[in-house]
Amino acid sequence: MPSTRHVPLVAALVLAGFALFAGGGAGDGSVAWLGAGALAVLLAALALQGLPGGLLRVLPLAALAAWCGVTIAWSTMPDRSWDYANRGLLYLLFALVGLTLAGERERLASGLAALLGAVAVWALAGLVFPGLNGDASRTARLMAPVGLWNQLALLGDFALPLALWLATRRRVAGTLLAYAWLVALVLTLSRGGLAVAAIVAIAWLALSREAVDGIATLVAAAVPAAVASGVALALPGVSSAGQPSHVRWHDGLLFGVVLLAGALVAVLLARAPRPAVTPTLRRAALAVAAVLVAAVVVVAALKAGSAWRQFTSATPVGNGGARVTTVGSNFRWPWWQQAWHAATVHPGGGTGAGTFELTNLLYRQSYLDTTTEPHELPLQFLSETGIPGLLLFLAAVGGLLVAVRRRRGHELALALVLPAWFLHGLVDIDWDFVAVSAPAFLVAGALVGRPAVRRVSPFAVLASAGVAFGVFVCLLLPWLGHRWDGQAQAQVGLNDARAASLARRARSADPLLVGPVLTQALAASSPAATYAYYREATRMQPDNPYTWRALGQFLLQYGCPRLALPALQRYTDLDDHAPPSQGADDKDAALAYVNSGKADPRKCGG
Repeated sequence: MPSTRHVPLVAALVLAGFALFAGGGAGDGSVAWLGAGALAVLLAALALQGLPGGLLRVLPLAALAAWCGVTIAWSTMPDRSWDYANRGLLYLLFALVGLTLAGERERLASGLAALLGAVAVWALAGLVFPGLNGDASRTARLMAPVGLWNQLALLGDFALPLALWLATRRRVAGTLLAYAWLVALVLTLSRGGLAVAAIVAIAWLALSREAVDGIATLVAAAVPAAVASGVALALPGVSSAGQPSHVRWHDGLLFGVVLLAGALVAVLLARAPRPAVTPTLRRAALAVAAVLVAAVVVVAALKAGSAWRQFTSATPVGNGGARVTTVGSNFRWPWWQQAWHAATVHPGGGTGAGTFELTNLLYRQSYLDTTTEPHELPLQFLSETGIPGLLLFLAAVGGLLVAVRRRRGHELALALVLPAWFLHGLVDIDWDFVAVSAPAFLVAGALVGRPAVRRVSPFAVLASAGVAFGVFVCLLLPWLGHRWDGQAQAQVGLNDARAASLARRARSADPLLVGPVLTQALAASSPAATYAYYREATRMQPDNPYTWRALGQFLLQYGCPRLALPALQRYTDLDDHAPPSQGADDKDAALAYVNSGKADPRKCGG
């Protein structure tokens, strides 16, 4: 009878691969299906292995997901808060799957290294063969298949310690993994990603027992990677947006030749004899490290003032290669101030999980200053879920970060994944990206887990299946609501009856969604019904400026400026820095009509 021991590991790696390649960027489209897969793996592991050890370690993460759900009660965007609660639930499920892999950590490290290698190859192949990963003309920064360059860079941060560990067993494979990701990291032009990459590489060298071997691997990978990435940045078809197709193809294929040549050089350097570890070599390495640290301290002291002014200035940072040498926050500093202000106004429970978008609209000082999250995870949870949410987030991450202690080899490589995720999350929106967060919590769970010590009865497995079904329904309903709402919107103006039917179906799946209500308004058969739906939308989300804008613009277009003015005024109060054409001009038109002393037509009297 074949062994079933490795079934959870194989299934977990399949789930991780799906998250990496089809996570859906910052969207929620993959959450329900990844959750279903994780639930199936957990049930299989429960039946085959029993109850895993280490459950108490993930309890704060479970409490955080539950608290995100509780914030629906007062959320400014209840539908978004349900989505965020489901996202936390998904990460909990991945951590629980990780618990079942406590005895498979080395295979998990090998499998994750292979998956990350495939991600790097796919991302770089999109530059060699334009169009492979979608339309590359929109931006030259590397981002496929994750959906955003910063999160792709974070995957490189995960991969580097794994590459250094792998090189101690399979020198060529580990060096090639490091080479591919060093090139990819540079081409993401992600300053946070590059900084975290340096931190985790130094951490590996400091904590492992193979520091000299790790340095040799980094040199063997970095020398050809520097050449390949330098050539890429010099080729307009690879590193500049908006280039013609023939330029992209010419430069892409040239870059591909250089990339392959660099890989060959990396292989040759990897096979070169490593230096013997002698006292003289150790002293030389310590001297070089001391000089580098001193140089960093001196430069930081000399540039601190100007760097701080640049960081706190509310100016955008371009997507060209020069961005790597700048320290501008790209609006992060204003976003952090907005999040802090919201936290001081709502310290007990925040504005609701996932609602910073409305906080940003309320407090921003420019229409350029637009975001969905503040790009700082602790501040994000403080702003959206209050002090309890922040404490639960820190407890959830802190309880898993203990896995970093006293690790060696493959376990050290895995143990650096969650710290890299947390550090990067101090300047970005990693919680929103399944592609980076799901694997991070999977690995964290594997490190704190312990082998199952107790079998469970078939009845317990059956009862667990019932609970799993309920969890899946919780994950599925918002997905169905969004899907049917999207279909309803596509039918507006083509088949309004069909649009209304799909909108009702969306609301039955997710009654918190405001989108289907706005769709019903557009598809309504009479002005009175349209007005009623728009009013319902404003009652559902009274702090959402878009519901008020929709109501006000309808009333203005219908010829009722006096009725439109309060709604449009409320819209501009909630979003005072929107471009005028997006609603402020309409408010001014309504105000001018009211100031003229004219009465609304009789049809507006009701």
